[in-house]
This record gives sequence, structure tokens and C-alpha cells, in this order.
Amino acid sequence: TDSLARARLMFGSDSDDTARVITAIYNQMCSFYGDAFLYPLIESLGEMLSQRSPVKEPQLPFDENVPPHDLGVENFFWVSIERIHSAIKAFDRELWAENRAESGRVWDILKNCDDVQSIQMARERRASFFVELERKGNEAIARALETLSTHIRWILVTGGESMLATGGNRILHHITGQSGGPYAVPAGSSLDAPNSPAVKSLCYCLRGQFVHIQAALTPESLSTFWTALSIRLYDILVSRILAHYYVSTVGAVILGRDVDALRGVALLAGRNHSHWDNLRELVTLYMTPPDALKAMLVGRDGDINSGKGLFAAMGRDQSIVFMSRRVDYRYKTTQGFKKSGWAMELLNDLGVNDPTDGNVNIALFSAENQKSS
Repeated sequence: TDSLARARLMFGSDSDDTARVITAIYNQMCSFYGDAFLYPLIESLGEMLSQRSPVKEPQLPFDENVPPHDLGVENFFWVSIERIHSAIKAFDRELWAENRAESGRVWDILKNCDDVQSIQMARERRASFFVELERKGNEAIARALETLSTHIRWILVTGGESMLATGGNRILHHITGQSGGPYAVPAGSSLDAPNSPAVKSLCYCLRGQFVHIQAALTPESLSTFWTALSIRLYDILVSRILAHYYVSTVGAVILGRDVDALRGVALLAGRNHSHWDNLRELVTLYMTPPDALKAMLVGRDGDINSGKGLFAAMGRDQSIVFMSRRVDYRYKTTQGFKKSGWAMELLNDLGVNDPTDGNVNIALFSAENQKSS
């Protein structure tokens, strides 16, 4: 600002020279503050985030009497993002100062010079400064999203599927030949715990992260970021269910509770989390006795063209693919896995093919491909 004042004094009688010098000073300040300071700083913040999950599996559940795991993104990152944002606003407010008459700042001086070309050049420089700043900021935040996603997988997959977190699966594997993950829980198992250890721990960590993210981002940016995180979280869970897990009746109760808990975290911010509502409906396929599945899929009248049931609401293929992850949908024989009699009878009665008889493209059932509720 001192340079602006000196230039105004030196060239005050010549509007053209004043406008030219002020525009040059503003361009130099944008270059210095951006290229030499803010841009490298933001790049360094992003580069500090590791895309690798810890080598050692998490010991679940986490102790909630100590601060939550940072999921690879320390509070320092979000504090830095917030302070950079504040510094940018202060820089623009004190140097450009749009619509502040008699401020002696760039906008005021150029307006008084009445040099249209200089004002246009300065506006373009200001715009390019913020565009580049936004691009680099988005890259750093996108890297944070990747880091969080990696650590979500670390807890849900590495931790949730370890024997420490999934007791009882060895028994199920011996009986059915299926090593079914955290929801293939044998009948008679306890349901005292409200959630699986992995989901309980993950929700604790995500709620801790949310406080820092909320303080750092604008409401609009927070909504966009948290929506993206919700989608990542959903896709990680669903891909494991459809490709690796089997779900028992008891496990379905735990899965339902886990979906509710994860949905609650997703609803902290963002928009259109209907994929979680859809998943809540699909989980009921694991709780329903085989003789009641037809009514659930197509409605009580049993008409596949009625526009009722999960076939209508969630799609035929998606409903069948989810249903196929029941522990009783297939059983092990000496020739391999064979479809259960009730499953074959149900599909024949409905007159539909089973998409799981071939290769299933799990990506078709991602959050972005879900129907809005």
C-alpha cells in the first residue's frame, strides 16, 4: 500500500502513467504473493499427505477416551487451509479493495484514473490469481480426500476383516466353505454391541475430522467435500459387500446398524445422501426369510410388472446381486458352490435371470448410479 501511495504522489497529475504504474505494481504483488508464496505453500501441504495406509492393521475398536485417529490428515492441514483462506481475503481486501471509494487502493486509484484498459488488465490479473489459487487449493483438498479414503479402507477392510474384529468367521467357514467377512455372523452370536468394531471406530474418527474440516472450509466447499467423502465411504463398503462379504441373518442386524451409523456421519454435511437410504432398504434382503423375498422384490401381489417392491425402487439386477450375498444363497458341494433350492425356485417363479451367474460389474452399483429416493 505504501508503493501505491508513492506512485500516486509521483504520477498524480498524469492519469495514464498513474494507471500504468499501479497496474504494474498490482501485477507484481499478485506474482509475488501467488507464485513465490501461496502457491508453493499450498502445494507443500498437499505433498505432505501420504497416499499410503499404515502397514500395521488397526487395533479395533479404538479407545474413545483418547483423541481420534487423524486418518492421515492432521489438524495442521485444515488449520493451514483456513489461515491461507483468511490471508487471501485480507490480501484482496487491503490491496484491491473493490468498491471502497477514497481508499487509495488499486481499484479506487484506477477508477479515478478512468483508464478502462488498465482496469480491465488489473481485473484479469486478479481473476487469474484467484483461479490458479483455487486450482491448487482444490488439488490439495482432493489429495486430502484420497488420503482419508485410503484410511477409511484401512479401518473398514484391513481392520474390519482381521480376526481381531471378526470373531466367529472361522466357524462359519468350516460349516459353509465361505469366509464371509464381518457380517457372516453365525446364528446365536451376541448382538450386544451396537456396531461392528470397524464402523464404530471409523465413525469416531470421521466425526473428529469433521470438526476440523468444518472450521477450514466455506459452507459450499464443506458440502461438496463431505458429499464426495460420503460417496467414497459408500462405495468402499458396498464393493466389499458385493465382492467379498456374505451376510447372515444375525450379521444383517449388525450391517443395518452400521449403515445407520455411517449414514449419520454422512448427513453431517453435504447434499443428496440418498444412496445410504437405498442401502438401508437393500439390507432388508438379508433379514427376510426366503419365503417372503418374492413379496419384498415385486410387491405382495407377486406381479413383476406391478411397479412395486425393490425391483421397482432399486432395480432388478441390483436387488438380485445384493440378495446373492446371503450366506444361504449358495452352498458348498464337492463340485463347487451351488445355488440353493429356494433361490432357484424364486428366480424361476419371477422369470428372471441371475446376473451373478456371470461376471458382475460392481461399479454399476456405486453411489453415483443409485436412484434418488
